[in-house]
Amino acid sequence: MPYEKEFATGESLWRLTTSDSVRDFEGAIRYGGPEEAVEPPVALTPPRGQDAISRIIVIDGSTVASPVRIGYPGAEAALLNLAAVVIDLQALKDIPPGSIPRPSTMRDIEDCRTLDAVLPGRNVVREDVADDTPERFFRYSVHQALAGRRVDDEHETLIETMRAITPSRRFPCPMDDCSNTIPALEGIGECACERCEQIFETDSLRLHERFEDFGSSAQAYTAMRQVVEHLAMVNIMRFFERRGWWSAFGTTAFVMDGPLAIFGMPAWLKLHVQNEVARLHAQALARGGPGVLLFGVEKSGMFLEHLKALDQSDYEGPRARLESGLALAPDRAYTHRHIALRPQEAKAHGVETDYGRRVLYKNRLGQHAVVMTPIVNTEGESRDCVGVAAYPRLGEALDIMDEFSTYLYEDGFAPLVRAHAHAAIPLKAGIGLLAELFEE
Repeated sequence: MPYEKEFATGESLWRLTTSDSVRDFEGAIRYGGPEEAVEPPVALTPPRGQDAISRIIVIDGSTVASPVRIGYPGAEAALLNLAAVVIDLQALKDIPPGSIPRPSTMRDIEDCRTLDAVLPGRNVVREDVADDTPERFFRYSVHQALAGRRVDDEHETLIETMRAITPSRRFPCPMDDCSNTIPALEGIGECACERCEQIFETDSLRLHERFEDFGSSAQAYTAMRQVVEHLAMVNIMRFFERRGWWSAFGTTAFVMDGPLAIFGMPAWLKLHVQNEVARLHAQALARGGPGVLLFGVEKSGMFLEHLKALDQSDYEGPRARLESGLALAPDRAYTHRHIALRPQEAKAHGVETDYGRRVLYKNRLGQHAVVMTPIVNTEGESRDCVGVAAYPRLGEALDIMDEFSTYLYEDGFAPLVRAHAHAAIPLKAGIGLLAELFEE
């Protein structure tokens, strides 16, 4: 481990390049790539051009963490911001292609609701709580953020949404030295052990298990962000149900920035989100509608890298091998062989975390995207099935990806750009806000 501002000189590199360990490693690994895939994934041809969508609701969140100067070494906190942006698609279509709209024009075509919270990290405790600990303060802050925030003033909180889709959820006591299981809990309770530790309903998310006393709690902050994003999406769908807006499901697209997946300690929530989306989809179908249109857009990762490699031509260069408008659906066998390497008979990649199925898409402008549609039926649940039925309303999702792609960024998608504008926290500004907060 070098001293601060001491940099490696490279003196060790010549030894490493000739070491037995490096040679053994090179000889042991398997080399592959898209060129190995003689048969590409199955191409999907869902119905296109239905043009029924009049609005998009985009969900995006962000966090920024920073040291805070409160007199204790390494003290840290994070800002969490979530944006739910409703975009009028017809008004967006009316903007001339290639033009830069005025800020006032963008304000007229979108409505944004935001949620925010401050999450404490190591060496940050409450002044008015005796024997407080940073982890206990973090757990309290998570509970307060979910219990006290509403996407709409007349609708349920995020914690009420979680409670509704995870009934009778039991979870282990968050204390390291307690083996008790906490029965289904609403709000705040106590563990039955002799310490009578205060327990929060949100402890079931297990975010505190990624809280760090001796380093950054970045993993805990990220896990909290993804929980808020996916609960907010379900919360808004349940708002439609509560208002009886079943026809609106037919004209509204719900878009998530990132995969339809929940990773890490709160991954158990994935199945409950999947079941709730499937329930709402079935209810919308039963009322004569086309069901729920929900999709996530992945801007990075293994699947997108694989799509880029598939589209690489030895003669014409990048983005020259696949035809525009092509949608490819990798099944379990293809995924295990070419993208996420594992035995063919192994549990399907993402089965514990994903509540959607991926499609590799080269849009009509030649841009790349990985689109995930939700699992709402038995076809979707089978990772071996790559029929169109496994991808609900995929054609409409791809039409939207075509219509609202943008050259502002590589493989850009305009609705996500607008959501980022509302959700993203500039690093310096975020750090400044935290500094002001803890200096008050």
